[in-house]
Amino acid sequence: MLSPMRIFPPNRSLPLQAAALAALLAVSSPPVMSEGEAHVVGTVRLADVTAAADYSAPATVVARYAPRIATEIDARVSTVPVEVGDRVAPGDVVATLDCERAQATLAIARAELERASAQRRFAATQLERARDLTRSKSISDEVRDQRRSELAAAEADQTVRDRQVRLAELDVDHCVIRSPIAGAVTGRYVSVGDYAVRGSAVVDLVETEGQEVSAALRDDQVRSLQRAEQRAFTSNGDRREVALRALLPQVDPATRTREARLRFTTARGGPDPGTAGRLVWQGHEVLVPATYLVRRGQALGVFVLDQGSARFVALPDAQDGRPAVVDLDPQTRLIDEGRQRLNDGDAVRTSPSQE
Repeated sequence: MLSPMRIFPPNRSLPLQAAALAALLAVSSPPVMSEGEAHVVGTVRLADVTAAADYSAPATVVARYAPRIATEIDARVSTVPVEVGDRVAPGDVVATLDCERAQATLAIARAELERASAQRRFAATQLERARDLTRSKSISDEVRDQRRSELAAAEADQTVRDRQVRLAELDVDHCVIRSPIAGAVTGRYVSVGDYAVRGSAVVDLVETEGQEVSAALRDDQVRSLQRAEQRAFTSNGDRREVALRALLPQVDPATRTREARLRFTTARGGPDPGTAGRLVWQGHEVLVPATYLVRRGQALGVFVLDQGSARFVALPDAQDGRPAVVDLDPQTRLIDEGRQRLNDGDAVRTSPSQE
């Protein structure tokens, strides 16, 4: 016996699903125009909406020289006339050492030189006499050669003693420790009465002139910086012009950046070493605002007016929501109004207000 047939109620949600699908397709795809019909669009001149690309990177002011001044002899510290924070000029005294031992050593060296000089003069006289006696056959050639050898040894000894005097003079000079640069004292390591051995740190100095800017840049930033005409270092509202001095021939493997060094070109020089800020510059590229970008397929780009047609120009480096670099004639007409419904090659005409 056949079972009774079950009758299912109609699915009332199908029309709603179909309507939602149609709405989604209408949003994601531009409408299809009938053949021969042209879209009405609004255009703007590209030069009126683009702006030069501005770049920036973290940067720090660094001193060219920051030496640690050390002793070059063993001696007791006599005076330290500078304090941390003091400014010094080249040649200014930063410390003096007890020089009595060094001066005594110099006196001994000079006396040794005098003795060596006297021995050389005596050896020269002996050689002259030996030559005269050799001509009269009073002594043998062997004795004359011996006198010549004694003179050569005396001359060499005099040269050694003369160099020893110079070394002793240098030690006396090193009793007074001077600043090699114009800068400021940033550290002091000795006090009066300390016994300093050769190589002991006395003071730290940092140069207060000729500062540079150091910045770590990516490859694209390096290329843009090299082509830029204006570069500046900014910090706390202070802006100072800089010029590129060097790019280090070394890439940091961790950050994939290269260090750039820039010098200040303003008459007032640079901020104090250690000042943090940003390196800013303007590239030669021009940027189109993100509001003009449209996506077609996998590409982001812009629509331009090309002899009555809409031409889609893909911008390879464009990103959603960010201005994109565009390389087009500044007089190009960029389609603004109505661009979302266009496909590449669509016929277009400008709105009556622009005719």
